Amino acid sequence: MALEAYAAGSSDKVHTDVLTKARGDCYKARDAFYACLEKHCDKKPTEIASVGLLYPVECKPSRDQFVKQCRSSWVNPNTN
Repeated sequence: MALEAYAAGSSDKVHTDVLTKARGDCYKARDAFYACLEKHCDKKPTEIASVGLLYPVECKPSRDQFVKQCRSSWVNPNTN
């Protein structure tokens, strides 16, 4: 119902503050995942992500946040 109220009161207005926050959250999640990869680069990668990306199990929580916070095209740029 909140979505209906939002859609009814909103035309084509772009809420740049919402987009900016979402982008910032994505960048933080991405940076945390890549920092984890660098920290644990000496460990055997066992988790499989998209396109055969392997990463250490210690980075699974940060990878999950990265996937959750970012658009799929940002997480896996090879998808159409």
